[in-house]
Amino acid sequence: MQTTQFEINGRQRQALAFSARSGAQRFPLLCGGVLFFVLMSCSGALGEQQQGAPVASTVLDAIVVTTDRISEYAEDNPHMVVILGQKEIQQRNMLSAEEALGTMAGVEVKRSSGVGSRISVRGSGKSGGVLVLLNGRPLNSSQYGGVDLASIPIDTIDSITVFKPPVPVWLGPGGSDGAICIVTRDTAPKGKDDKKQAATRMRTTVGSYGSFEENVSHSAKLDSGSAMASATGKHRDGKRANSDSDSGNLLLHWEDELAGKQKLAVDGRYYGSESGSPGPLDNATPDARQTYEKASLDSRLTGVVGASGDYAVNLYGDSIHLEDQSQSGFVSTLDDNKVGLKGVYNWSDAADQWAVRTSTILENDALEHTLSGNHDRITAGLGVQADRKWQAVTVTSGIRGDQVTDFGLNPDLSGGMSYALAERWSLKANIGQSVNIPTFGQLYQPSHGSIDQSRGNPDLDKEKILSTDAGMEYRWDKSRFFQLTLFRADTQDPILYQRGADLIYRPVNGDRAWRHGLEANWKYGFESGMTMDADVIVQDSEVEETGNELTYTPRLKVKLSLLYTLKAPGTRLETSAQYNDKQYSEMENLEEQRLDDYVTVDFKAIQPFKIKSTDVEWFLTVENLFDTGYQIHFGYPDDGVRFVSGFNFRF
Repeated sequence: MQTTQFEINGRQRQALAFSARSGAQRFPLLCGGVLFFVLMSCSGALGEQQQGAPVASTVLDAIVVTTDRISEYAEDNPHMVVILGQKEIQQRNMLSAEEALGTMAGVEVKRSSGVGSRISVRGSGKSGGVLVLLNGRPLNSSQYGGVDLASIPIDTIDSITVFKPPVPVWLGPGGSDGAICIVTRDTAPKGKDDKKQAATRMRTTVGSYGSFEENVSHSAKLDSGSAMASATGKHRDGKRANSDSDSGNLLLHWEDELAGKQKLAVDGRYYGSESGSPGPLDNATPDARQTYEKASLDSRLTGVVGASGDYAVNLYGDSIHLEDQSQSGFVSTLDDNKVGLKGVYNWSDAADQWAVRTSTILENDALEHTLSGNHDRITAGLGVQADRKWQAVTVTSGIRGDQVTDFGLNPDLSGGMSYALAERWSLKANIGQSVNIPTFGQLYQPSHGSIDQSRGNPDLDKEKILSTDAGMEYRWDKSRFFQLTLFRADTQDPILYQRGADLIYRPVNGDRAWRHGLEANWKYGFESGMTMDADVIVQDSEVEETGNELTYTPRLKVKLSLLYTLKAPGTRLETSAQYNDKQYSEMENLEEQRLDDYVTVDFKAIQPFKIKSTDVEWFLTVENLFDTGYQIHFGYPDDGVRFVSGFNFRF
């Protein structure tokens, strides 16, 4: 086969050298390692139980300072924020970070055709405009903009906080369409004394299309800290030919208390997958395959400064190896190394009237791709935000600047005001200016299952976005509230996708585009044990030079949930329904490629019980209960009704 070397127009950079060893050869080693780890950790846990040591659930580290600051910010500042805590995650037996995010008001998560997920906040259809932070460090990939949330075990998550746009600048660059802050939990098992303890949690799941998942985590308390390990292996056969997938991840964690109220935590992560890339129905690729591997190492140092200051410093690195086999049999590889340093400092006065938040970032991302050559991106930035509180009013303002290789200095601004109108009423308004830098995939050549479907454009310019919102809230308590928000986003040089006669998508810059609408969110918990949750987004959008709608931006989105707990047996039931209006996957808005509107219904049941001293839960989750036929991307039909069932064990 003869291949074409894409022109880079002067953007090529020398990248770091990587090992070319095939991921397909390493994947069986991962599966064997997972099985070995399951057996060893289970035997260790049972041994601890036989000795009578008290045990508790296994979870991952929490940056306590960061958690407190995010919670404080969410309560006291004007920005529209949604929080999901670990208690609700466990109560509703959420099986993945993607599922947890998808339950939150104004958030939609759809699996992409390759690695990563398309995350939409408040109805936006943009890919890669949502900043995702894990314990303060950015997870977004410079290659494709998305985030492989599957590498974050759901049992390790303490809280998920979603910031609706405009995003406060102290969180960092890349949040033009929202930000998601994931904080993990303290690993140390809690007991009645200071003796070393251990805890184990296991999950076994089977389901339709040959799906199978096994997860186990084990933690132990150390002299002045704790350690933890977690492993997961998954398999699934999709409904379409060549849509099967195997994946697994391994997590090792250590943390220790240092002198001077400091904490040091280190995490090592590995995630690998091997899957088919079926392509859309009108351009099927039944022989295309993909292997993906990602190894990450994170260290976090947190502490306090004086009586009212605290800091967090993250030193992190990622190494990615991707191998794509196209329909023609041509194999391309992508190697991507990232190293970064991020620091955050927070200060507030004794009277709790002033607060200052600063954040800095220095990151280098080097990439080597078979088709597009070598590229390198360096980002250096600083952000400062100040908040002022009076009795009924809070005002916030912030500014940051990020210098990015080939895209110069990119300023971000944010400001807002909230007013406590009465005891339960509040008004909020925000404005923000942000920049969205094109990904390597948009500039050069996408990977992750897209060799046969997409091309890059090295002449793309960055997007400039002005976001505003204004809303009111009535809150009875934490479980009972109503919110109504008006929002608008104006984008200069929006990145849009054209699909040519060859069925290949190519990104181009438009002139201007806008999107505005209304979001209503209502949640009410009844004393009977029933909770109702509703989120409605009504919006309109336009690309000014064509008059067409923005892609993946439906005019109406509705999400309804009903949760109920039967008091006597403790059975927890949940049902949810979603409606998505028609939308388009390409900028021409072709009717023959329109994604029709649809309604889906999901159902969940959880039954807790005990086997001797072991806490056990049986669960059943059914997605698309009524087998609705729909597409979330053009040419990629949903698999229809599907289910998973299994058990959770806590030793």
